[in-house]
Amino acid sequence: MTSYPNGDQFLQDNGYDLVFLPRDIFWLVLAYLTPPDLVRCRRVSRIWNEAFGNPAILVPLMKRHFPRTRELEGLHVGSSTSTGAGTGTDPIVIRSLFDQVASRYDYLERGKPRSVQKHRLCDDFGAAGDREWFQVPPWESHASHVRQFVDRQFSEALWTHDQDLLVFPSAEHQCLVLMDLSNDRQFTIPFTTTGKVVRRVRLQKQLLVVEWAEPKAFHWLNDSDGVHRHFASSFDVKPSIADGWEITARNEWKIMFLGHPLSERDRFFSSHSNTHYVIYIWQPNRSLYTADEDAPIESLFVWDISTPSSYRPSLDPTGKHEDSKGDESPAIVARFGFRDLEFFGVRQRGCLSVQRLEITDDSLAVEITENINTWLTVADPLGLPMAVVTSIPMQGCGPHWRQQSDLILPAYRGNCSLQTSPISVLAIMAECWYGTIAQVIDQQAGVSFCLHFDPAKWVEDRREPELKDQTISLTYQVLGSYEEPSQVTTANLDFTGRGKISGCERYLLGENSNRELVIYRFDR
Repeated sequence: MTSYPNGDQFLQDNGYDLVFLPRDIFWLVLAYLTPPDLVRCRRVSRIWNEAFGNPAILVPLMKRHFPRTRELEGLHVGSSTSTGAGTGTDPIVIRSLFDQVASRYDYLERGKPRSVQKHRLCDDFGAAGDREWFQVPPWESHASHVRQFVDRQFSEALWTHDQDLLVFPSAEHQCLVLMDLSNDRQFTIPFTTTGKVVRRVRLQKQLLVVEWAEPKAFHWLNDSDGVHRHFASSFDVKPSIADGWEITARNEWKIMFLGHPLSERDRFFSSHSNTHYVIYIWQPNRSLYTADEDAPIESLFVWDISTPSSYRPSLDPTGKHEDSKGDESPAIVARFGFRDLEFFGVRQRGCLSVQRLEITDDSLAVEITENINTWLTVADPLGLPMAVVTSIPMQGCGPHWRQQSDLILPAYRGNCSLQTSPISVLAIMAECWYGTIAQVIDQQAGVSFCLHFDPAKWVEDRREPELKDQTISLTYQVLGSYEEPSQVTTANLDFTGRGKISGCERYLLGENSNRELVIYRFDR
């Protein structure tokens, strides 16, 4: 190897180094380097470190390689000089941002998390031996399957995620905990689980709703089915002055007039906005004379929960103190019996087809999305199901509409499927939609994750798909600006517990079969 006196200074004086090539030629060289290569080039010498760390180079390269990343917002270079002067942003900050983004996307493209966090979740039974957590059981049949038989059922997850906020039942603290995923800070939810049976936890629209039941039945339907009063407690989640989160109880309401058995046959599904709560109740007909598996008792209720209230119906079984508080407690604004649901065309009977339940942004209607596999009647070339959306007004007699949607929803495999995102047209598993369990799409970042069964384990018959092996895989897809999307599929055991994933380009959440909440971090 040839040695030069005075090292970098000799190369600089004689123009022998790569970084001293004419600017246009140097940019041609940069076009062949990947972002990790650009970071490694800084290790060659002091001159290379300055050249490949120049913001005037890094910002255009970041726009080329990562055009969708959030770090580009507000980032610009005011000058193209090699010194980086006039960038409008600290050169050290730009360099650090480039390194962070390059590292994150490198892990994403390789399908490998940078770090893995695991949090133990609470057991079903508390320290005193009483049951404190009992999810609403899934339906055995659903119209999204060709033969209406659900081939794999996942129990519903008792954790929820929305916009960098995660709520989960922490075994370490023995309570519900709110975790800020941007800094990993944890905050205790002011909700006591002792003496309650939690059925469902959901965070959306900066409002946390916990549905729960009393552990003791207040009356019995028969020798085996006791009726338990069910309630919902809501909490406002807002940023606090001390750079944290303030969790304040808003109100509480009784979600079912006659209660609900804690059984494997009685089910309900709900959703909420920041101002309203909607619940669909499905109960088998227990009559000795008119019992019919295809004619369950169905109803739909909408509550106005916008006003804070100190009244707690769980502490007032008779309801005689409801008006004495002087505040406006949650109230039912719309109710629909099975005849009303039949009129709107959304009565489910013995086989469920509902897969999404939403309140419109203007709080004027409830939208019910049904996922129906029509292969046996109207064969789709790709075997895709038909999504039908029905809008029901919450007040008045109309108007209401029912129309087919372009949404592609995964097949129902548990109540977490009732909250999953639609499959994108450019989805990873679009050619094999039936195997998709759950999908997360970060549209802005161009990153998507798909939890699915292994396509190699399928019986290739769209009329009656069959899983020979329920091996679960996780596929990562990253969209670039010029190149083809990178895609990698790996076998996965960390997200097989509930069939639910959630997250964004920086992290991915799921639950394993050991009752642990698993967090894949790609940013740190």
